[in-house]
Formats: sequence, C-alpha cells, structure tokens
Amino acid sequence: MISKKIKLGSVEFIVIDLTQPLSLDQEVYPGDPKPKRTVFSDIVETGWHHYIHELGDHNFQPHGDAPNHQNLDSINKGFEVFDISYAFNSACMIDLSNLPNAKTINNVKFITEITKENLKPFSSVLSKKGAVVIRSGYDRWTENNYPHSPDMLPYLTGEAAEYLASFANLKVVGIDSMTVDPHGSHTAHQLLKEKLIVESMVHLYTIPTESRSSFDLQTSPVRIVGATGGPVTAYAFIENK
Repeated sequence: MISKKIKLGSVEFIVIDLTQPLSLDQEVYPGDPKPKRTVFSDIVETGWHHYIHELGDHNFQPHGDAPNHQNLDSINKGFEVFDISYAFNSACMIDLSNLPNAKTINNVKFITEITKENLKPFSSVLSKKGAVVIRSGYDRWTENNYPHSPDMLPYLTGEAAEYLASFANLKVVGIDSMTVDPHGSHTAHQLLKEKLIVESMVHLYTIPTESRSSFDLQTSPVRIVGATGGPVTAYAFIENK
C-alpha cells in the first residue's frame, strides 16, 4: 500500500509512503556492498528467529547523507546530527521529469542534469518551506530495481546546489536519484552539508499535482552515531479537504 487516509486529531490526511522496502536483491550504487543476511538463531533449533543484516550506510531507499560522508572538515559529524527538527517540515516538490531534455530509457523518462535555471522559477515557494523534494523521474527506475550506472544518475549542478544552500529555511533537500553529485564530484554534498540530503526517494509521482507546492513531509532518520548516512522513513502528508 503506497497511500492511505488517516486522521490526526480533527484533520484527515492522505499519507503517501515515499520509502521502498529493503530487499536482499536490491540494486545499489555500483561498487557499494550488497545487503547480506545471516541467521543468528533458527526458530526450528532454538525456538526463536534472529537474523543479522549487513548493510552499507547508503543501501536504503531513501537514505540520508551525513556531513562526514563527503566533507573532510565534518569528519566528526555523523548521522546522529539530524535531530527531530529535520524530521517534520512543510515541503514542496519540484517535478522536472517532463522537461524537453528528459530522456527515456527502459520506458522510464527522467532528466539527468538539474540546473539552477530549473529551480529559479520556484524561488518564492522555496523561501517558505523547510524541505524541498526534487523529482527527476528516476524514482520509477529505482522502483523497478533496474541496475544503476554512475553516468546516468540524475544530479545537481554546482550552481543548483549553491542556490538551494542559499535558502537558510531549508533543512531537508530530497531527490529521487541515488546521489546529488555527478560521478567523481563532491560539490553538491559539500555545499549542502548543513542540510539533511535525502536520496533515492520513491513514489514521488503519486503526490497530486495540486498539492506539490504545499504538503507536510516526514523524513525520520535512524540516527546512527558516526555513520556516514542511514535509512530515512519518508512520508508525504496531504490535508484531505
């Protein structure tokens, strides 16, 4: 189930799950470790079942990046720095998947390079939100569990990242790509190191068009001390008027 109506107090919301369940056959960033599972206790032998999962900090969909991930000057700032203020924010979504330069591969249409010019038309709404989610169209690729290639992953240009970093009100920058940087670059991660970068978000296209300029976003990180990143539970809350 991707979405469900729930009531919080007297207000009814449509809640959309932007999180993909973790599976052992999940495609990961090329070269990253695949998830593994070993049996610590078998229920037939011991009466209780207990698995041990071996995971990289960035295997999850979505996952967050800690400041220490690509910033030498923040080596002591692990994933634990993202407290509750990063978990609940007013948000907007910028959908760039239908731009003229979008390409279609395996019936998935997405844009690769996200520029400052793509984001500038949304300056007014960006100045009022605590979170922004950028949809390139790559969420459908991830949902299909297609293999990833570094040269085709959507990314922010340096100017686009600098533009987003200029909004002090933004605490969370989300994207449906596995990364905010092109292969071999660290620029966007370094410019956005004060914000919670949430990558590999899914089901973004299910957020209704009329709600994309204003909804509530939950991005709850599992705060692992010293980790370079970790799992994020992400939900969009849309008031059902």
